Amino acid sequence: MPVIDIKSKPEFDALTQTTPYVALQAHATWCGPCKAISPLFTKHADALAVPEKFVFARFDTDEVPDLAMELGIRSIPAFYVFENGEKSETLTGANPPALQKLAEATAEKAKTA
Repeated sequence: MPVIDIKSKPEFDALTQTTPYVALQAHATWCGPCKAISPLFTKHADALAVPEKFVFARFDTDEVPDLAMELGIRSIPAFYVFENGEKSETLTGANPPALQKLAEATAEKAKTA
């Protein structure tokens, strides 16, 4: 399943209200570590997304600053998991093993929910 590109805060709000589990990547086009880990995030989306239960989304902190501010982002890349509209997990930095563990654990929750 492809990664959803969030272009506005209302779009993000709608996604988290209609999808039980959302993995969110905060990035920027100028961020080297973001560029390095983005293909891995996309790979996890293709392998682990559960239609209508668990989706992967991303947004550019420069394009959606109100969402970046609401999440309190201080460094990127940053990853968040939302369960039923509430932020449940946070991961900061380009850490492939931690990202894989987070994505797999969330996919397991989504499958059993």
